[in-house]
Amino acid sequence: MSYAEYAKHYFTMPDCILFLILAMLLLVVVYGIFFVFSNKTFEGELKIQHEFFSLSERFYELIFSGGSIIGFMAVYYLINRFVTSGAFYEFWSDYKDYLLLVFMIISILLNTFLDHVLIKLKRLDKSEMASIRLTGMIYMIVIFCYIKFIYEDNNYDMFITYFLTLMIGRFVYFDASFKDFLECMKQALKNIPIMLIGLTFLGILCLRGYSTDYLLKHNGVITNIFFCHLYIIVAIFIMHFVVDMYFNYRRKPPVEEMKPKRKPNRKPRQEIEQRPKPRPKQRPRKPDIQNLEDF
Repeated sequence: MSYAEYAKHYFTMPDCILFLILAMLLLVVVYGIFFVFSNKTFEGELKIQHEFFSLSERFYELIFSGGSIIGFMAVYYLINRFVTSGAFYEFWSDYKDYLLLVFMIISILLNTFLDHVLIKLKRLDKSEMASIRLTGMIYMIVIFCYIKFIYEDNNYDMFITYFLTLMIGRFVYFDASFKDFLECMKQALKNIPIMLIGLTFLGILCLRGYSTDYLLKHNGVITNIFFCHLYIIVAIFIMHFVVDMYFNYRRKPPVEEMKPKRKPNRKPRQEIEQRPKPRPKQRPRKPDIQNLEDF
């Protein structure tokens, strides 16, 4: 299979649209879980909305961080597969280990673009962002364990080594205390339910893709997982604005309350005109001066 045929397969109609619709429906289910949890945990419209969007943004960041890492691994895999000759092949053969580190840096920049430009995550502070990204690392380790021990593919051992190096370098640094690291781990463990939701989401997409031959096993498990993340990100981009519009509508007061209260209805003018008009008060008559001459 050539590179053009390889790429064309993932964008054939209607499989592409059906896969995106499935991702959007699954995302609606995720929103429903977050809303039910927020509604049962908090009281008050503003608190419920804040908790809902906080959980949603944690889920977004989990997918963004995982998709960014899977993305650079998929690029590395595709170059190894399709670049087999030429000057670039010689350059790649000599420096691919160093270029892998460059790809890892690009993945971090891509993650920043997704959560700061594509969809701005406004409700997560720095500690929450760090904890969910650490959860994203655990999320990736689970995926690697699936590839290594269940899918039984040993071609990605080097990726796992580089990934663990990235994980250590990202969260363990010289001026970080052990107490800070434990606090970050404690916060990350609170995100485990969101990680399980993300893995279930990904598993359903993969199951659907493999059962319909939309995802082909010989195309590489890393590439298939990357395309699943890509569809989830597109679904997030679409549904995020729909949900935001829905909650903005909920915040508005009902139309009847917005209308000014009317004054009590007046009777028609015709009825007013038919009423008998009050007689003007008669002033006492003054005596006539001429008549006084008779006296």
